[in-house]
Amino acid sequence: MNNHEAPYDLIIVGYGPTGLTLASLLGQQGHRIAVVERWPRLYGLPRLTHIDGETARLISLAADGKHALREAWTTPHYNWVNGKGQLLMDVAHGNTRKMIWDDHMSVHQPHIEEAIHERITDLPNVTLFRGYIASALEQGDDGVQLTIQPWKKGQDSAAQSGGRVVLHGSYLVGCDGSKSFVRAALGVDRLDFGFNERWLCVDTEPKRPLPSKFDENAVQVCDPRRGYMFMPIGRKRQRFEFALLPHEKTEDIASEEAAWRLLEQYHGLGRDDLQLIRHLVYTFECRLAKRWRVGNVFLAGDAAHTNPPYLGQGACSGMRDAANLAWKLDLVLRGVSGDALLDTYEAERRPHVLTLMQQARSLGLVANTANPMKAVVRDLLFRFKLTPKPEFPTLNDGMLQRQSDGKLAPGAGSLPGQGHLVVDGRKLRFDEHVGFAFALLLRHAPPGGFEPALQAALDAAGVRCMAIDGPSSDFARVGDADGRYRALMDELDADAVLMRPDFVLYGHARFDGLPELLRSLISQLRCLSTPAPAGIPSPMG
Repeated sequence: MNNHEAPYDLIIVGYGPTGLTLASLLGQQGHRIAVVERWPRLYGLPRLTHIDGETARLISLAADGKHALREAWTTPHYNWVNGKGQLLMDVAHGNTRKMIWDDHMSVHQPHIEEAIHERITDLPNVTLFRGYIASALEQGDDGVQLTIQPWKKGQDSAAQSGGRVVLHGSYLVGCDGSKSFVRAALGVDRLDFGFNERWLCVDTEPKRPLPSKFDENAVQVCDPRRGYMFMPIGRKRQRFEFALLPHEKTEDIASEEAAWRLLEQYHGLGRDDLQLIRHLVYTFECRLAKRWRVGNVFLAGDAAHTNPPYLGQGACSGMRDAANLAWKLDLVLRGVSGDALLDTYEAERRPHVLTLMQQARSLGLVANTANPMKAVVRDLLFRFKLTPKPEFPTLNDGMLQRQSDGKLAPGAGSLPGQGHLVVDGRKLRFDEHVGFAFALLLRHAPPGGFEPALQAALDAAGVRCMAIDGPSSDFARVGDADGRYRALMDELDADAVLMRPDFVLYGHARFDGLPELLRSLISQLRCLSTPAPAGIPSPMG
């Protein structure tokens, strides 16, 4: 057994979308990171096929966004129809969250993973242990110890016991999927919300042009005889899914012959039209880990929550987990914040995920209605608009501005739209200029800037201070190219808005309340129960 060199700041187990995003966002802050992944190479096949505008923003911070999303395809509609083809609802309802990126994008996952991996390989502070599995996890006063060993598909654990390595880290995040080793090692159970449906997933590439319906939108056919779905995978591929009937055996439907039979039966497509990329049966389930933190170990992505796919928010939620953890771990590792800040990870992310999970489960019950009479009642409910479309959740707890009564300030926890800034004559997306950091945006710079102690605390937290109007030597001058940020301030009756690195609105204020807003931020970052006084204490003081 070999003891690896000096402790890492963070060990990440799993190198899917969640682990990749976390490694990139935190690695770009300079922290020493070890990543453990059983597969020696990236998976190379699509699993996720949908992202939203918020997730596209995260990808653009974790990688070269244009390269990662070069084949992304806007899907303006996600139509749910009954067995007769009659529209029940359109789950995709436009770019409602007003991102520059569209809110419903069909993507080719390998491009995203390759682009983030390329960014990570440029970071000398990130070490990849690919072709390794975790075999033991321990915690102590000095952090986390993870034993890993080489892994080769088809070999048992005894044959792979040689070459073990022991990694030491301050923190560890399990991003290792629904069958998480980390979750099992922690002894964390999951809540099961009672949803288990088998679906055959068939990914294809066209051999010749297909009817436009296969390229334009996602369509969920809620036929009680057999539900099915089809959608584009980026610009060049298609996905087809079919519900398994109760009497059908998984191994029979997982065969290539069954895939061709169903493609022909439901879509009139055959071997002259398509090339199969992969075909396998998934069991869609709805489970939530009871705890997301045990000591210095956290769960994220599918290790913490497994969502039915009907909202296309499973991987998006995992990448939000990564972003939430990344900026908080950065502050804690740099000594700006106390460890208690990390407790807000689960407080913020769990209710958000649970809401999306419940919405996806409800949609799954619609998609999997097998009783013809219940399907008739379902259709009537939709026809008379008695079943509302799901609304996207906001944060309702955690590291956010609060009023004197303890309630969240209006708008705190929401996700403001993304606009363009003009910086030195260049038009940039907001994130291109700000990066992965807190952003304070003012209508105009306050005369004289902030008092030295407050400014020093903001600098330590990495808060980017910008003013839309008026020259200032203390604040960066930016233009509001789209008028979006002035409109946001008008909507909130504010002169300043403060946004977190994960794009969430921390809070807002008029000019006379600006010092109080900023002191509340510093107090929460330092895990103080009351707003910091005018003389801001030193970090960790």
